[in-house]
Amino acid sequence: MTVKFDTTTYELSQLESKYRSFFAPAFEILIDGQNLVRIGAAVQGLRVTSRTGMFSDHFSFRISNAFDPVARSLNWLGSLVDVGKSITIKMGYTDRFETVFEGLVTGVGVDYPTGGLPVVSVKGMDKSMLMMRSKQSSQWKDKKASDVARQIASKYGLTPDVDDTMSPIPRIEQHRVSDFHFLHSLAFDNERDFMVVGSKLYFKKRNPSAAEVLTLTYGKSLLSYSAEVDISNQVTQVVVRGIDPDTHEPIEAKSKAVDIIGSNGRSGPNIMGALSSYLIETEFMEDTTVAAAQKLADSIMHDKAMELVTGSGTCIGLPEIRAGRFIKLQNVGRLFNQPMLLNNVVHAIDTNGYVTSFNVEGNAI
Repeated sequence: MTVKFDTTTYELSQLESKYRSFFAPAFEILIDGQNLVRIGAAVQGLRVTSRTGMFSDHFSFRISNAFDPVARSLNWLGSLVDVGKSITIKMGYTDRFETVFEGLVTGVGVDYPTGGLPVVSVKGMDKSMLMMRSKQSSQWKDKKASDVARQIASKYGLTPDVDDTMSPIPRIEQHRVSDFHFLHSLAFDNERDFMVVGSKLYFKKRNPSAAEVLTLTYGKSLLSYSAEVDISNQVTQVVVRGIDPDTHEPIEAKSKAVDIIGSNGRSGPNIMGALSSYLIETEFMEDTTVAAAQKLADSIMHDKAMELVTGSGTCIGLPEIRAGRFIKLQNVGRLFNQPMLLNNVVHAIDTNGYVTSFNVEGNAI
């Protein structure tokens, strides 16, 4: 079973039935296919985090019974529990699970306390970690950005899920940056979202009207929530200027209107436009085309607009929630009863049970 990242919308009642009324939080941890729980490892403090932007998904947990006091040695460490091993983590309730992480064990450690037995800590990252480790320099001529994304995905054994960028670019250059940071920049320049989820690499069009994963209601499924509206980083427009490398003529592109998420009507540019006509941000590119400058202007405006509304909350543990999808909130007031983009999600199972915490962002009030 792979990590799901699709457009499915769930009803809470549907998930309640699936997970047996959310009774008895449970998990499975498979290292090279071997179930850590079934071999007797006492796992504590399991946390799985997914994030958008220039971050990888990651996990951490502890094993409290790895130390054998008779043999004075550590079980599993260096054999099953070892760096470089592939790992899959599933979370859910009783015997019903959903895969929330696929990746690699990147670190193991041991804490030897003054009193008590040693505890092993394990952490890891998804396969995008491999894309971050070395700086690369490459050049592509007359290639589409989407083709470059597919090519880089194949280097790391990732399955590409790529929306075509249509037009070939005369020259795409990667200069002394990691493949991960290069693809993030390439996606930004082409109005795409880039992320690695499990064994897939996504290079997809932004979709402000994408389906929400589910609706959380304050006082019921939404345990806590805080929200903030902040206009301090908003502008009315983004202008990108440059020089056409063929004609040596000046080029100028102005950002289009923000694609509003949800049913609210006021975006950051709307609000700032009523305050001043001088809140225009200007960027410069050395060699560019009108099309490239337009995409960059729209991408910069998109990111700025998404800083208008931010929020954070907690809910009952729901494995279907992950960063990169939208979620809808209810009973939190007119301004915030809206779909929001999840940019950080943490699933945690510990002595307090199973709780999902998250951060969201939106672009209208």
